[in-house]
Order: sequence, then C-alpha cells, then structure tokens
Amino acid sequence: MTAQASTDIWPGVLTLRDEVRQTDGSVGELQMSLAKAVYQTVPVPYSRTNYYTDITQPTPLLVGFLGRVARRLGVRDVEAQALFHLDQGMGGGKSHALVGLWHMIHSPERFFESDLGKSVAQEAMAGGHALDLSDVAHAVLIGDSMSPGRTDPRFGPATDLFGRLLWLLFDGQPDRLDRWQHYVALGPNKATLQDVFAEIDRPILIIIDELMDYAMALTNQDAIGGLPGEQGFLNALADAVDDQPHVALVVVMIRSDEDEAGYHPAAEEMREYLSKRLQRNGKTVTVTDPSDFAQIIRRRLFDRAEVLEPARAVAARFTNAAEGPWADSVFNKLGAGKGIGRLADRIMETYPFHPDLFDLVSKEWSVVQAFQRVRSTVAIFARTVLHWTLEYEQGRWCPPLIGPGDIPLQTDALEELLSSGVLAGNDRAIQGYRAVANTDIIRSGGGAGTAHNLDEALRQAGVDAGQVCPAVRMAASCFAYSLVPRAQAARGATKAELLASIFVPGVEYASAEEVFNALIASPIDGGLGALEHSSPAAGRGASRYYLSIKQTLNMYHANAMTMVSSDRALERVWHRAQSLASKGMFTNLQFVDDPASAGGTSSPFVSVDGQDNRLVVVDPRRWTLLNGNDAATRRDIDEAFGVVPGLAPTYAASMVIALVNTQRRARARDRAKDLLAWEGVVDYLDPENEEYSEACSRRDEARRRLDVDIRWAYQHYAYLLRTSAGLAVQYKAVPDGKSALNGQDVWTDLVALGRAVAAGGISPDYISQLIASGTFGRDLTPKELFTLPFSNPTWPLVATIEDLRAVLFELATGPDWMLTDSDGNEVRPGSPAQIQPGSMQQLLRPRPASTGEASTEQGDDSAQADHSERSGEAADDGEHRQDGSDTEGRGQNDSSGSGGASTEVGYEVTKLRLPLTSVTDDARREAVWALLREVASVADPARRNVDLQMMGLEITVTARVGDLVSAQTKAGTIPGMVVTVDADEL
Repeated sequence: MTAQASTDIWPGVLTLRDEVRQTDGSVGELQMSLAKAVYQTVPVPYSRTNYYTDITQPTPLLVGFLGRVARRLGVRDVEAQALFHLDQGMGGGKSHALVGLWHMIHSPERFFESDLGKSVAQEAMAGGHALDLSDVAHAVLIGDSMSPGRTDPRFGPATDLFGRLLWLLFDGQPDRLDRWQHYVALGPNKATLQDVFAEIDRPILIIIDELMDYAMALTNQDAIGGLPGEQGFLNALADAVDDQPHVALVVVMIRSDEDEAGYHPAAEEMREYLSKRLQRNGKTVTVTDPSDFAQIIRRRLFDRAEVLEPARAVAARFTNAAEGPWADSVFNKLGAGKGIGRLADRIMETYPFHPDLFDLVSKEWSVVQAFQRVRSTVAIFARTVLHWTLEYEQGRWCPPLIGPGDIPLQTDALEELLSSGVLAGNDRAIQGYRAVANTDIIRSGGGAGTAHNLDEALRQAGVDAGQVCPAVRMAASCFAYSLVPRAQAARGATKAELLASIFVPGVEYASAEEVFNALIASPIDGGLGALEHSSPAAGRGASRYYLSIKQTLNMYHANAMTMVSSDRALERVWHRAQSLASKGMFTNLQFVDDPASAGGTSSPFVSVDGQDNRLVVVDPRRWTLLNGNDAATRRDIDEAFGVVPGLAPTYAASMVIALVNTQRRARARDRAKDLLAWEGVVDYLDPENEEYSEACSRRDEARRRLDVDIRWAYQHYAYLLRTSAGLAVQYKAVPDGKSALNGQDVWTDLVALGRAVAAGGISPDYISQLIASGTFGRDLTPKELFTLPFSNPTWPLVATIEDLRAVLFELATGPDWMLTDSDGNEVRPGSPAQIQPGSMQQLLRPRPASTGEASTEQGDDSAQADHSERSGEAADDGEHRQDGSDTEGRGQNDSSGSGGASTEVGYEVTKLRLPLTSVTDDARREAVWALLREVASVADPARRNVDLQMMGLEITVTARVGDLVSAQTKAGTIPGMVVTVDADEL
C-alpha cells in the first residue's frame, strides 16, 4: 500500500523541526532550565530569544501571565498586579514561562518582534498605555541550585535569600559591597526592602524558582535554624513588593501533592505559611490549559504552517466516511461529546493528532501525578511523528491522523511511554508492560509479536482494512488504554473504542470487526495472550478489553493509590463520619457541609439554630482544630455561636459542635485513600481471579480501620459558656477511647464539666438558685423558664423536657415558690405532666411568707385571701409598707422636720406606643408579650419596691371572636375604663 498524496496527509503539510530529526526524535532537552538560560552554565538553544519565541505557542494563559508582569514593570501610572505564584506540578510549563520572562526583560527588542511578544505587548498596553522594559533590574534566585548558609560566587558574601537578593540587585554598582553591607545590617524587613527598591529606582523583576527545594534544604540538621529567618524575609518581601510600584515578584512553589517526593513537615508548614501571604498579596496563576495542549505540542514539534484548511479537509473525509454501521456501532457508542456531530470540530482542534489520543493523554494519563503532561507528551509524540514521517517519506502507509494505536511500540517510543510517569515509576509494571508490548504486539525493531503475525495472517486471508497493520494499531491502542485505570476504576477499552482506533476513510466496518475478532480470540486461536475481558453488571456500561501484566495485589494497590486524590479521600471521610455519628442524649443531630463543596455563599451555620439540644458535626474538609493552623476554623465557630458579628443565633447555648483534630484527620484521610485504592482493586479484578477474595478481605479490613480512625479523629467539641469576660467558646477534647461523633460520649463529658446534667439528675435547688441569681428583675413564665437552658449559657444543658417539668413541679409545690395565673391566683399542679411548657399566662414567683398558723395547705382560697389582703394593705392610707416606708404621700417632700433630713423623690412619665401591627409572626408576638408582661409586673401589687403613681392604657387587639371575652370582662371592673368591640372589616 503506497503513501497518500501530500495534500491528503499531514507529513505533506507539516515539516518536522530540525532538532527532532537531528536527535532521532528525542528533541534534545525538553525540560527548560531557568538557570541555564540566565547563567549560561550549559549552552542550550532556548537561551536564544529567537529560538524560544519560535517554539512557544502564544496561548492565552501564557500571554496573560507575561503581559501582566510586563504591565507591572513597564507601564507607568497604572495599578497592576505585583505578585505571582505558580504552583502546578512538574511538566506544567512553569520553567518555560520563567524563561519567557527572562527573554522579555533581557532582550525586549527581539522578544517583542515575535508573534508571542506582540501578543504580550498588546496585553500589557491594554488601554492605550506605553510599554518600556529597556531598563529592568532583575534578581533570579533558583532554589535547587543554592545551599542555605553557604557562599556562592554568584552571590558574593551572601549566605541567605535576603543577602543574595541584595547582591544581585546592586549588580554593576561600584560600591556594591558597601551598599550590600549597609542594608544587610538593617535586617530583612519590609522597610529595608522598600528603601532598597527606592534607591535602585528602576523597574525590578524578582524571580524565586523552586522555592520548595530550598525549603527542603533548610530542613537539614545543619540548616534548620535558618528556616524561621528565611520565612520571615519572604513574608516581608511579599508585602514590600506589593507596596512598591514597578516591582514584580514571581514565586514558584509547588504543592506537596504535585511533587512525587513529598515534603518534610517543616517545609510543608513553611509552604502553608507563605501560601497565605502570597494569596493575600498576589495571585496563583496557571500558564497552560488543556484546551491549548494540541497547539503547544504542534508548535514544539513542527515548523510553523497554516493547518486550518488541511485539518478541515481531513475532518470532512472522516465525517463523511463515518456512516452506516460505523456511526451506529462505533461513534455513537463512544460516549458524550464523541459522536459524529462533534467529530469534525474535535479533529480540527487536535490535527494532526487524533482527538481520542489527546483525550487519553490529557484527561486520563495526566491524572497520574508522575506524568508530566507537556514534557512527557512531547517526548512520546516526537518519537511517534518522526517514525511516521520517515514511513511517509519512504512511500509507505501513514495514518491520516495519529491516534491511540499509532505510538510505534517497536521503536524508542515504547521506552519514552513507559518512562513518562504514566505507570507512576512502578518498575515491575514497567517491566511487565514492556514484555507485553514485545510479546503480544510487536517486537522491538519489528518483525514479530502476536498482533504483527495476525496482520500477516489477515492479509493472507484477504482481509483488507485499508491500512498496512490494523491488528498492530488496534493492539497498540488497547495497550495505551490499559496503562491507567479509567473512569469509575474501569480498565482498558470498549469494542467501539478499539474499532474507532483503526478507522480511516474507506475501511469497511466488516473488515475492522474481523481484526477485532482475531485479536480477542483465545491464544490457542492466535489471539492476544495477555488480553483480559471484563463484563460489567447489567446496565453498567459495555464490556472492556485490557492487556494484563498479572501484578500482585500490592502492585495493583500501589497503582490504584496514585489515582486517589486527597480531596476524594476527605470526601469519603466526611460521608462516613455522617454514618457513624449518633446523637446519644442530644435531641437532634445535624451536619454542616463545607460550603465550597456545594457552591454555597451564605454562612453554613445559618440553619442550625433551634430550641433543642443539638450535636452539630462539621465537615473535616474545611474545619479542623489545632496544629497551629485553625484560625479560620475558630473564626467560623465564633460566628456560629454568635460570639462575633455575623450570625445572631437565639439558642446557641444548646448547641455543641464536633470537630476533627488536624493531625488525626491526616491519618483518617490516608486510611480513606487506602480503602479507595482497595475498592479500585476489587472493581478491577475479575471475581473469578484467584486473588479476588484476598482483595475483598483487605478492602473490608480497610473499611473497619477507617471507621476506627474517623471516630478517633473527631476528638474535639465546642460549646458556649458565659464567663466573667462575657460569652466565649470553649474547646474540649473527649477522653481517650471516646469520640465527639458519639453524642453520649460528649454529653457524659459535659456532665463532668458541669455544663450539662444527666437524665433525671437536675436539682430543684440548683434551678431555684439560677432563677434567684438571674438578672431578670421580674417573675418568669413557664415558657420563659423552659427556654432558658437552650438560650442562656449560664444554665446547664438539660437532657429532656420531662426533667424540667419535674423540677418546676417540685418548685411550684414546695415552700419557696408558687405558680400563679394571670389574676395572681395560685395554680397548684397535681403532677409534672400538668406543667405547661408553653404557658405565657402563668408565673413562677416566690411564695409570700405565711402569717400565724396559716400554711399553703389551705389551698387556692388561702392564696386568694392572701392576695386580697396584700392588695388591701397597699390601698390603705393608714398602713405602713413592709419595708417600713409610709405609703401616704409617696413622692412628696417631708417638711415636718420630725423625720430628719428631707428626701426628694424624682418621677418620670413613660409613654409606650406601638402602632397597630401584625403579630402573626411568632417572634414578634413573643416580643410584644414580653413587653406586656414587663408592664404587668410593674403594676403587680406584690412588687412593693416599685413606686407606681399613675397608669393609662390604650390597647387595640384584633383577634378571633370570643378569644378576648375574659379580658373584656375584667376591663369592665376598672372604674373609668372604656371598652369598645367592633367587627373587623378586613
């Protein structure tokens, strides 16, 4: 089969870059080094501005980043962002962007002549401003090439970051050492840095690359003492840069979950500390985006060419040919967004690569942390395009689009693929897949392998699939789909995906299906020996085919662990915590999610208020306690309890919040990762596999241990307490062996602290003291009394309403207190059940002292007589008050001279007017009731300490007919009272 015409195939449109050919597809040094570009320690092609701009695609994110830095440095009188934080993992384009910054300020003329530079200039000069980068001072500090505490010829006498920065900034000045010594003596603070910037009086670009490498070096035993000082300097630098015009700071500080090696705890703490400062003063930026992936790769491998029309032509050919069974049985079964309707657009976006290959690499392989998306892909694709270009130039067949099955496994492309990080550095997996590629697909160098032999057999059988090696291409595609677990822990490819991998215009569907059937046949019939087949349960998707390397369970588990993120693990911890929580003695159990997980904007605690005892369990993804990083948690908890402005809960006193310990959460998170990995292994293994039972056993054990660790992680709880200084949130830890997820454990601990009482353990004397010592200034209704344990943090949490009923019953039937109705008559309940928690007509008041032999056993008549007697006493002008004061002529000056010095009493007139308003809202009705009760208490004849002279009432009430008959009757007994009752017209 001969090659296609040049207008129909990508090698006739695109020309490989010279370095791809000259290095046999290795592309030279793919990882750009800022150190090599700046310090010229090794000659590299990208140290030349023209070469750099030629291979760099001006993607929106990269242009935006370079443009914002340029605007900060070179545009006058414009506010611009000063601090930039890059934290993507390896291979994310950070070093490439930093080299671009260097060329932009080091060779601005050449840089801005390129298409990249023109796009950056347009971004920087938005609004019609002028841009001048001709005189930018710079300081480049590269963390992985510096040793803390040691001198380096590049930095003179300096041994720390502050000193090195100064040395670089004063480069070229004759008094460099003097100025350096002067500012070093002043110390690494914000004021010193601002003075330095002002003295230099030029735009300044400061780049700190690989900061976490330097932080790790600081954790060495001989350098650990320098860590606090370096941390303080970086904090001061972030503030100083932000306040100084035309000074920009770019910091590369990779997250630990993006770094294969991880970080020392001290280095991780430094990173967390600095991240907050960087976020406060600057912005975390990304310089690559998956949507730009194809353009970046194409520009890196090929000379620049116009590809729109060739891509459109190929897309049209593919779309027109994908009809009939190809449409019904293949493309319409590939999944959302991969059908015929989107095929042309997808091809044009990724040409000359097949969109399915880009989806696999950018969306599935890149999930593995060790896989460096741009760098690894360039390495693999360079070998691939070189192989097919040479095939095309030799007049042999070449795929119209480079798809998942077109990575030539018989060349060095196999090693580039296996060493790309896609297998997470698992040596045994790498060896296994290398053996599978050589045995089941095609041998290194070509000429053998199961799929290669099948192609020869198919040709002899007269099967024409429109290409030279359809079996090898389909098997190689299966190989590529087998390397990484896919969505929902699935492995391998569906039949539709395998057929699509060899689709080219003109191939018959029946021929492609014959190739498929030959590959999946048993090894005895010539099929692939390592091919495995998984059949999901009904309704759970199509069968899948994958190449197995027969790993041990531990290896499966290790691979699965690389696919489990910390966020996913913490999500499992939270969901399981909700299942494990129990309310115990609490009336209610509530859960509060991290608002970020649900996209919420209001306070997450806005719905937890209520008149009941509540154990509120909070999401460990947001709220953790201790480990020196819980300020945000404590701030949110203070707001939830109403200690700080934000929320105003009515019943905060009866809420207890359960929280995780930060350090213990990490253990639960890691245990959740372990469980999720084992679940992935179980889902991946065929139930008939001999190791399936063992995998299930390990999964179940991981589940048991996760439950233990989650209970252990929820170590803390918080509640509200009134202290001498006011309301304050108290944080406590449950005893060892207990959990804050267990409401009974928390309640028992609160009882021990005196903040709660056990069921049936509340003392009437204790409640009596609380009432007597309160600041109420009046008698309380049962409704108010039953509210106090839920709204007043001075009161203890009471287990049940029945406990309060029993206490109030004992008080009301005892010698010191009594219940009265609205007329002042004593109400004597016969049992606790007759206590009405919602009553607003009754009052609990001190029982008056008995006279003579009379006692409370005389019942209601005696109480009424006592009330009448006290009323008559108050009205009798000739009698004296119990406190010895005369009731006659109250408020007048005593001028008789017989009583000693005269005493003048002042009076004031208080008028309360409430416009006619609706009280259907419970809260408003309670507020009105509280006012009326207070006014009524002032008129109470039993309150001898109130000097009441005159009172007038004007009350308008709209209520159901008959509800105010009693009030109307009592009003008629007061001389001068006018009562009118009219029908409501509304």
